[in-house]
Amino acid sequence: MPPSTSRPSPERLIEAKAVLTEADAEATYRAMLSLVRTGHDEILQALPFNAALEFHDPRCVKVEPEPQGLDIIALYARAAFPDFDRILLDPIDHPRHDHLLNHLRTLLFLENQNVAVVTNHGQVIDIALVMAALYISLCRDDRTFSVLGRSIELADLAPRSNVLVSRMVATRQALGVPAMQVLQVATRTFLTIPQTASRRRARLDRELVRANNVVMRHELDEQLAEGGQILLMAASGSQDVSLAAGLMKRARESWLHRRGEEPPENGTLHLQPLYDGTMTLMESCDYVLPIAMSLDPTTPCCVLGQMTKIVERDDCHRVMEWIASAHEAQTGIPTVYHWHEDDLLTQVRALAESLRR
Repeated sequence: MPPSTSRPSPERLIEAKAVLTEADAEATYRAMLSLVRTGHDEILQALPFNAALEFHDPRCVKVEPEPQGLDIIALYARAAFPDFDRILLDPIDHPRHDHLLNHLRTLLFLENQNVAVVTNHGQVIDIALVMAALYISLCRDDRTFSVLGRSIELADLAPRSNVLVSRMVATRQALGVPAMQVLQVATRTFLTIPQTASRRRARLDRELVRANNVVMRHELDEQLAEGGQILLMAASGSQDVSLAAGLMKRARESWLHRRGEEPPENGTLHLQPLYDGTMTLMESCDYVLPIAMSLDPTTPCCVLGQMTKIVERDDCHRVMEWIASAHEAQTGIPTVYHWHEDDLLTQVRALAESLRR
């Protein structure tokens, strides 16, 4: 694994841990709760603050897995998303991906390589559902690898599994179970506070945000240093401008400038640019497995790309461009990945936020 370039100094790590130790747990919970937007997945409901829950302690940035079997994973996934099998599990479990899944097993278990599974991000639950489909396919009883007929047990995969989610998820519950405990049945979870526009609008304490992410990245780097790890993350938020009548002229002009062709009349999907921390994580893994997805039952999408080696930083943007292209090809929705913040994206984001109010 390439060495991390983001390791904090021992002094900075001590300072960050001190900030988290001094933080008020209930106040931190309320701050994370403020990140929840109207329209977030209905399956996720508010989880009241409980000092007895380890992930409501600001010092907790990592929750260890407690694997409970594929049947429990499938139960949660199908209850959260009734179209789970049709939209996610069946495409991932298709025989055309047998070689890809065998390659993934070889990298993780035999070559001790780290693999980042990267998707576009439309809903809070999407990365958990992708993980569920991938792990059910990898670990099902009749799945064998190589001519030797090897298999993978969830009890062996879960300790190698890591998912990166917003700390806001610690304030939610699904089906009466804390969302963090739902994730625990399959993976280790790292809690981050994203450096996004929504975080800035919520006016969270900057020092607390930095401290959380410094300690979380230190713990994640330590885990990745062991090798043979899979890291799942939804790398980019998406904004839909299909209702953005006031911006369509501006959007059409931008589309024409970018692609040299007249844009279609229907709406477009915009993927926000990767942040430096996300790109550093992608670079710190040996390979990236991109997955383009859409949970919309009218325009479903689950397309797996090839195992990809990140050679230079711009390759991270190129991975997201592939995801956007695959999403567009599968759904028919024009999809644009923005390498950088630009005027159009700023206006789209503002409009989308106004439509939520």
